[in-house]
Amino acid sequence: MVFIKINSISPLFKLDYDLENGLKLMTFRDKVQVREEDMKNKKTMAIMAIFTPLLLAVYTSALAEDDHPLYAPYKGWPPCAVMTGEGDMAPDGRSVTGVICRSTLFIPDSDKDGVPDDKDQCPNTPPGVEVDEVGCPLDSDNDGVPDYLDQCPDTPMGVEVGEDGCPLDSDGDGVPDYLDQCPDTPMGVEVNSQGCPLSVDSDGDGVPDDIDECPDTAYGVDVDEVGCPKPVVLEDGVHFGFDSAKLSPNAHTILDKVVENMRTYPDLEITIAGHTDSTGNADYNQRLSQLRAEAAMNYLASKGIDPSRMEAIGYGEERPIASNSTKEGRAKNRRVELQTHDED
Repeated sequence: MVFIKINSISPLFKLDYDLENGLKLMTFRDKVQVREEDMKNKKTMAIMAIFTPLLLAVYTSALAEDDHPLYAPYKGWPPCAVMTGEGDMAPDGRSVTGVICRSTLFIPDSDKDGVPDDKDQCPNTPPGVEVDEVGCPLDSDNDGVPDYLDQCPDTPMGVEVGEDGCPLDSDGDGVPDYLDQCPDTPMGVEVNSQGCPLSVDSDGDGVPDDIDECPDTAYGVDVDEVGCPKPVVLEDGVHFGFDSAKLSPNAHTILDKVVENMRTYPDLEITIAGHTDSTGNADYNQRLSQLRAEAAMNYLASKGIDPSRMEAIGYGEERPIASNSTKEGRAKNRRVELQTHDED
């Protein structure tokens, strides 16, 4: 129901009308009233057909442009816009001086969202859905999913979402991709807030129990990706004097560390590789490198390491690690290296 009070000339003339059903009540001088039911009377309708357009035109002639009222003389007549100015009006849609009567002012609103169809960019909005000025459902987080369908209405800007408006979770661990530091977690594995496995690590080696192949590793031991101790490899190796296979005191110190590790890990087996520089005959150097490897193995055996866990191989001058053209380089090449069998 719309209520209009026209007060430019006579403040006592009032109209009450319904945009869909036409005039509901007309009051003149607060005493004379014509109601909807009165309009069923042929005499009343005849009088209104003659005088109502004229009265409206005269009484609205002094209104400002922004105050243009709308009216429908009675049910069945088209709604009209009464413009400023003087003149007559015709409810059949003709335009005359100062008065425009046009039904196009009342464009349908098919989806009943409050936005007329000619402005509605989303004309099929479901009933009751809140819309913006162009008739489209609100999307508060701008993720492309309207609020009435968005199950995650506060998604951060730029985050890719699914049809439900929630951030994608490719591995299905409950942590959205944009927060997931372990995006390929196997299905069913419990994770922390960063999306990484939350498995128990019984031996504290940094490898979860569900993939730890050595779950009882001693605390502090350096392990590989499956939780097993890394193989014993001498960083500097055991070095020898020129044309000698005799172990130095420093070599004993290094080999004692190997003994300790091999006692800690009784399944560990090693290869002891002997090397020489390029000085002298190649065949001689081959035999000398073998003697150096055996010297290291015999020392370990003397400390209680089972010889079956060790293999001594001489490589002669074939595998230098430094240039044989300098004294320093040749000293580095006279060495023994210890490796696990699978690294040889």
